[in-house]
Amino acid sequence: MTDDYLGFKRENLAAQCAVFEVGDSGEAAYVIESGCVEVLAGTGDAQRRVAVLAEGAMFGEIALLDHQSRTATVRTLVPTRLVRIDRTHVEELLQRADPVVQYLMRLLLERFRSSSGRDSTASTGITAQSIALPAPPDLHAAAVRTLSLAHDLSNAIDSNQLELYYQPIVTLPQQKLAGYESLVRWRHPSMGLISPAEFVPLAEKTGLIHRIGQWVLHRAVTDWPALSQTLGAAAQEGFVSVNLSAPELCSDAIVDNVRAALTTHNMPAQALRIELTETAVIANMQSVARTLAHLQALGVGIALDDFGTGYAGLDYLQQLPFSTLKIDMSFVMQMHNSQRSYQIIKSALELSRSLQLQSIAEGVEDASTAALLSSMGCGYGQGYYFAKPMPLSAVSSWALAFGSVNSEA
Repeated sequence: MTDDYLGFKRENLAAQCAVFEVGDSGEAAYVIESGCVEVLAGTGDAQRRVAVLAEGAMFGEIALLDHQSRTATVRTLVPTRLVRIDRTHVEELLQRADPVVQYLMRLLLERFRSSSGRDSTASTGITAQSIALPAPPDLHAAAVRTLSLAHDLSNAIDSNQLELYYQPIVTLPQQKLAGYESLVRWRHPSMGLISPAEFVPLAEKTGLIHRIGQWVLHRAVTDWPALSQTLGAAAQEGFVSVNLSAPELCSDAIVDNVRAALTTHNMPAQALRIELTETAVIANMQSVARTLAHLQALGVGIALDDFGTGYAGLDYLQQLPFSTLKIDMSFVMQMHNSQRSYQIIKSALELSRSLQLQSIAEGVEDASTAALLSSMGCGYGQGYYFAKPMPLSAVSSWALAFGSVNSEA
């Protein structure tokens, strides 16, 4: 008898039931939730008990990871409740683990074989075949790179290696410049430009995300006078947005940091917009709600980024003071070829209108997409069709050229 348990499965077994026997394939590991089992080595008349395991113990994990046959028989002594951990679930977890974790797993298993003398099928059924763990082509290099970046990231701010790029956001259908999204970049002195997708998760794991977030906030606010000049007559309603991660939103200091940055640089609160993802929302709903309420009280705009890709539902939109919905580019880029993506965008726009929220579509790559979004009632667009993210030094000349083209049109 089995039932689901947090992504695993429970198995209820009577006394004297075999969980697995010597030679069975190692498709799962088990944790004893209640009861106890005996571990038997050998076969037939030569079978002997080598261990008794009770509540909390795990067994069967080596054969699971090595994709080898069972080297012992495990049998319940009393009615026993087990949590079954399937190989497919473990491999999914390992695929999401960073290279350092994967690399350590391989080293630990190799050392387990060596220290236990487990290098022949005659004694244990475990061979020197490669472990079936998902890994990059060169796992060692990937692990070393991750460790090196984690170390160097702590010096990136002090060494002036971080840069802030700005991607324009324009009105639809007028295609007038309305504001910018700020995007952090890391120019490593020897590795070159490091993708945010690589270093931001590292920053969150190491706690450096707070320092990086503060740097981004102050840089964007410092750059606002130059950015606002490119907006012309729309400067009073223009904005620059800054992305905040879940750890930053849950920090007690974030509201004070935002207030101090605005005051120091004499920036109107309504010109600053904070972007957060649905993942950040669900990380700590109560703390995030408190932070957003304080930011709204300051006059700062709140945008829900990547809408439709996370786990947020209508209840979050009711509880949190969002002023803007940003439709994820994965839907926008498929809207011409996928009826489902088109309908998702249509529903998101109808929802934003009913809640009196601004709507921004990300990933606008061509004129036909911009035109279709405009006809559907989308308020703003952002994407390579208008401009790629650019350093501050390039913003003024781009805005001048963009304004000239649109004025001629």
